[in-house]
Amino acid sequence: MKFKALLSLPSLREAEVVAGEAGLEKQVTSISVLEQSNVTKLNKGLFNQADQYGSEVVISGLMTISHDVDAQVQTIKHLHHEGEIGLILYYVGVFIPEVDQRLIEICNELNFPLIVMPKGEPSLRYSEVIYEVIEVIVRQEMEDASFSKQMLEQISKLPTSQRNADTMLKMLTDRTRSSIVLTDIRDQILNTETWPRINTLDLVYMISQTTNSDIQEVEEVSIVKRPIYHNGMEAMQLYMFKENQPLTENMVKQTAEVVQIFMNLWGQNHEIVNTQELVKAILHDESVKMRRLGAILHIDVGSISNVWFIHVAKPALRNEVMEWLKEELSLRFNVLLVELFGPTIAVFMDAGKMHENIETIAFEVSHHLQKEKVKHTIVQYLGMNTTTDVQAAYIKMEEHLAQVELLYPQQVIFTQLHFQFATECEKIIVEGERSIRQALVPLQPLMQHEELLDTLAVFLLDAENHYAKAGELLFVHMNTIKYRIKRINEIVHYSVTKLPESLTYYRAIAIWRLLKNTEKG
Repeated sequence: MKFKALLSLPSLREAEVVAGEAGLEKQVTSISVLEQSNVTKLNKGLFNQADQYGSEVVISGLMTISHDVDAQVQTIKHLHHEGEIGLILYYVGVFIPEVDQRLIEICNELNFPLIVMPKGEPSLRYSEVIYEVIEVIVRQEMEDASFSKQMLEQISKLPTSQRNADTMLKMLTDRTRSSIVLTDIRDQILNTETWPRINTLDLVYMISQTTNSDIQEVEEVSIVKRPIYHNGMEAMQLYMFKENQPLTENMVKQTAEVVQIFMNLWGQNHEIVNTQELVKAILHDESVKMRRLGAILHIDVGSISNVWFIHVAKPALRNEVMEWLKEELSLRFNVLLVELFGPTIAVFMDAGKMHENIETIAFEVSHHLQKEKVKHTIVQYLGMNTTTDVQAAYIKMEEHLAQVELLYPQQVIFTQLHFQFATECEKIIVEGERSIRQALVPLQPLMQHEELLDTLAVFLLDAENHYAKAGELLFVHMNTIKYRIKRINEIVHYSVTKLPESLTYYRAIAIWRLLKNTEKG
């Protein structure tokens, strides 16, 4: 259904299209609610471009940024970048004073429809629009039994980076409300997508129970398989599994048609396995796919124990840095994977040929990049035992990197301990004012001495208790740092350089810095 057709629904009849009208010709297949409007948080996981394919409308009141027009503009840019196709904006005149002209201009520039609900109405409910939109989408899907042509047209308009088998299967699972698996002719899994996304159905078991091309019922699951051909020969098997409701022959036929045509037009190289797919399988903790790809590529995935996540500020330099890393590190490791995963360069290593200190190698890599004037950060996770550990490490890195960089602005190499400490500090902040006040009690005598607080932060967090280094960072003589630390000790009546007192002041000044830098941002 086209976006513009939704505007005739009773819940949207009084809404106003204030910008991005050209985008109303796009097809809508889903609707979601945006509560978090912090763009950094959105980047770290609430949206994933790989999951978006240009058919979802977002509802929001943008309440957390109601008076921050710059943040509103950044949010629109981010939603558009991640594949969303429009925003239905609530509570203008209640939370948001008015729709700023800059917001209108960016929506017009991006052909991103901005639909404003009746202004000054605090009684509006998201549920009314959600119910009616979902109802009309489902009704149309039931009435329109032929979806393959429309879906193939939608796939053809995707960016090349998104026009892949994973995206195709996501679209099909959303349309058919079923789990779909592609395997090779030996039933080794190539791609999977489940409905819903958190489905825990044992797909390997279900594949073993699917004996022929007829639709069957196994343990209250409707199952079927169909062959997919390439160059006139059977190349893959398509499996579909639907719980609670039966699969229909038309649904299976339409799905198989989409997969078959996709493979003929865009999937010629689908059978070619590369290390990028292996890295993707590791970070997604897809153990079955990972083992299969590892075996094909003759890579002992089980020996990988060390991981780096490298961020290069300039996108244009990422491939160059990646190729240099492959060349440089291949001489030092028996097992090495270096691939881009989104904007991150993921580096997977075993213990190394000479069992060198991995942290020392990271320092050498960073030194080289600094010499080449490549702005970067390296996040190290060492001693990983399983891909589940690796996936958890990646998620934690994505969620907390911004906080770690705020906490340690002078560093470019971080370890899991930096993230663990930053997480603990952030937890105290999130718990609220009472928790923050308690954590900052040791610093209370210094609160009227901003210069001493800054010195303590640099001395403990950046200079690691080195007077000379702190002096360099603050552009003062080492003796000035010594005097200030002595003055701090006198004011707080403790030595901030000795254990166990230093631990208390280290955490307190870290929380103080996070709060200060967050307020600046």
